[in-house]
Amino acid sequence: MPVLSIIALMALLGATFIAPAATAAAAFATPAATAAAAFATPTSAPSAPATTAISGPPTSRLAGSDRYATAVAISRHRFADPASARTVYLTRGDSFLHALLAGQLTDGPVLLVRPNCADLPTTVRAEIDRLNPTTVIALGTTSGVCDDILKTAADGRHTERITGPTHADIARHLASRAFPRGADTAYLTRGKVTADAVAAGQLSDGPVLLTSADGQTIPPATQHAIEDLHPTTVIALGGTATIPDATLRRAADGRQTARLGGDDRYATAARIAAHAYPQRTARAYLARGDGSHYADAITSGMLTDGPVLLTQGACTKIRGSAAATLTARHPDRLIALGGTGALCDSLLAGASLAARPKPDCAVLKCVALTYDDGPAWPTPGLLDTLARERVPVTFFVVGQMVDARPGTAVRAWREGHEIANHSWSHPQLSTLTLAEQRTQIASTNAELRSHGIPTPTLLRPPYGSYDANTRRLGYPLIIWDVDPSDWDGPPSPATTRARVLADVTPGSIVLMHDLHNNTVLATPGIIADLKAQGYTMVTVSELIPNLRAGDLVYRRGTVVPADVPMSPDQLIETDGGRTLGPQLDGSGIPGVAREIPLLELLEEISG
Repeated sequence: MPVLSIIALMALLGATFIAPAATAAAAFATPAATAAAAFATPTSAPSAPATTAISGPPTSRLAGSDRYATAVAISRHRFADPASARTVYLTRGDSFLHALLAGQLTDGPVLLVRPNCADLPTTVRAEIDRLNPTTVIALGTTSGVCDDILKTAADGRHTERITGPTHADIARHLASRAFPRGADTAYLTRGKVTADAVAAGQLSDGPVLLTSADGQTIPPATQHAIEDLHPTTVIALGGTATIPDATLRRAADGRQTARLGGDDRYATAARIAAHAYPQRTARAYLARGDGSHYADAITSGMLTDGPVLLTQGACTKIRGSAAATLTARHPDRLIALGGTGALCDSLLAGASLAARPKPDCAVLKCVALTYDDGPAWPTPGLLDTLARERVPVTFFVVGQMVDARPGTAVRAWREGHEIANHSWSHPQLSTLTLAEQRTQIASTNAELRSHGIPTPTLLRPPYGSYDANTRRLGYPLIIWDVDPSDWDGPPSPATTRARVLADVTPGSIVLMHDLHNNTVLATPGIIADLKAQGYTMVTVSELIPNLRAGDLVYRRGTVVPADVPMSPDQLIETDGGRTLGPQLDGSGIPGVAREIPLLELLEEISG
């Protein structure tokens, strides 16, 4: 088989391919290759890769058995030193607004009591005893925190009550207590419990005051509070649909105005977080923000060491503004507010990967681990390992397998892994017509979309076998440069681990199969070895960004551009002298690979 040398062709990518002079000359005889060589320019030698591995930050929770215990957990975190809390504030646990407004108070925690003068939760009583404050203050009227509960909670300590005829009056009193000398900034939020009010708790440079519940008018108490505070700027929280510009101008009464708002509540929360914490913090918090599921976040205003970002559900993928904020800030630790019923572990795993610094594989020692042919019965165990190690991989999924195990595919996507196309039923694409190949790919894309997973941008042809039609399907074709033959036997976990480590180099794409349990068992050791050698594990798209449809991708720096003809039976040599191609994946029978019916495939892989 001829060896295709593309030295000049790939110079712009910083790669060097070594081939015998005769075969190299023959390869460059094609017009397309000659044209590509004409555009080659010399490049400087790449700098040595950095050896510090990057992974997602560790995660933890501030949680209790219910909202009352979760508020206590937040209090114990914020006021770990009991002497730092001179006051405890009590508010009703099923009416959130006062708790949200009290986030601006810094002299003690906000704890929750049950409605209708029910018994004081034992966890709340224990936390008050731990803190031993000088004063216990009830927020709101006796219908919220009754006198008997206030007396029981205080247990002989001094008591007070901050109340008023309206929520706006209570907000005014809280502002006066938090900012007795006034504030340069005052914030406005709607006079009801909203996601914007939840996010507002992290603001510390000025009080949060209330408009009317519909955002259209300014209550007299709010206008008086602004006059008392003498702020230079009044800032609306949320978009104009939440608080119109006219309402904001009336509240400001000639003062400067501004707005912290986004396209939705999650974007608004991210903007508030960036305003409250303009510099990177070591910690970031996640709270459920969809619907009105705020119970575990209503006392988050007492946190002062990092921003609070809102999620779009209890067990969804972190994305949009929240994901962008985590990537930009990449905190050292990510903390969920509430238990797994509020934010599931799978969401937290995905958030950790979103919070990694964006990897620069021109500087880092990067490697892309890829897994084909699933999802299968061993895949959840693999996902457990990846969540524990906080590293991403790329899954090349078979459509039939997604149809059989959609929950596993969704979990992989939710946890931050790249989902790519590996055909519908794993045929050898080069034996199919262009229309048949398109059907294979489109069917898998449709299956993924039906489960909320976006259309993939990468394709791996089964067996690494392709033809000119495959390169016309509209995708980069992802091959590989490391194949531990984990399908053959399969080998023991130790053997697969050793084979990967023997061949991997910076920029490698490693081929494995998550339908083999021995491969799943080998993965913890593979990751440990790679981390020990300073490798950062990335997705294929992170390893080699900006790929084009029709590109043939073997590893970083070894990409045959879409406009260069290439035959599957041609070989390529890398700068390390390794030979790649033609059909490297022997998990089927090369040349006579068969389409495997779903039931037969499931029977084969499940034993």
